Amino acid sequence: MKRIMRAIKQTVTVPVSRELNIKLPEEAIAHEEAEIIVLFKSVASSPDDKFTAMESAMSDKMFLADLHEAMGDFEHADSEGKIA
Repeated sequence: MKRIMRAIKQTVTVPVSRELNIKLPEEAIAHEEAEIIVLFKSVASSPDDKFTAMESAMSDKMFLADLHEAMGDFEHADSEGKIA
């Protein structure tokens, strides 16, 4: 019987030890194969690297979508009208 792989996303802060523990859900079967992929953002080290990263963010569709969503969340809080 072929099993379908399930993806689980967890966002964590990298600890100083750079070691992570992964807790799997109960449905994960012991001794079965699991594939683990770790994605992380490298730190821009120089001002030029930081500027390049900011420039690339201006065309990053996911970043722009998140930015617009956050702007919408604060739309009413930012208005200068009367507080009801």
